[in-house]
Amino acid sequence: MRSRNNLINFLLLGLFSFSSLNGQNNGIKVLEEVMNNAMKIKDANYSFKIVSENDKDLFPISGELYIKKEKYFIDTEEIDQIFDGDKLYTIIHENEEIIVTSDSNTFFNFTPKQIFNFFKDDFEIEIEKSQDFYLNLIARNLIQEDLVYKIIIDSNLMSIKRIDIKNRDNLILNSFLTISYKYNLSLPSSLFKFDKNKFNDYLLIENFR
Repeated sequence: MRSRNNLINFLLLGLFSFSSLNGQNNGIKVLEEVMNNAMKIKDANYSFKIVSENDKDLFPISGELYIKKEKYFIDTEEIDQIFDGDKLYTIIHENEEIIVTSDSNTFFNFTPKQIFNFFKDDFEIEIEKSQDFYLNLIARNLIQEDLVYKIIIDSNLMSIKRIDIKNRDNLILNSFLTISYKYNLSLPSSLFKFDKNKFNDYLLIENFR
């Protein structure tokens, strides 16, 4: 599970809206502006897919992400996550386990704030020239120098469309794709509440260390 966790920690959905980007902004400022604008969006739903050339036993993973302010619900066949604003519930269906932690111990990092925090340190982010309706950011990890992240922003749809993780030979190792998304919905609050009665046979593990 740790290997999958390490992979997914830097994958994100197209959560970021942006406006008035210009060539004078550096990469992290672009992500910050995109994050700030995304926070203004009302309830949202994203369909996503994660593929991997390294670990085909675990991937691809497809699912849905639902967001209501700081709360979120991630729904996949393998793993679900519910953050109710206080506690994070990671539901592992294969093991029939539910792990309760703080938000900082999340299995997925899909919210705008989480993504910005991931890239703000130990990364050098450059802006490539725009092509048609796309803006490309190249993020180089200053610690893991053998990995490069290419973030493709669809400026027409106002979202991050794709992230490719490449090695130093420019070969794509893993990719995240946004399939579709809807903004300004009216999602029920019950979607972001954990109901133990739905998982009577699951083992509940609390881990707040």
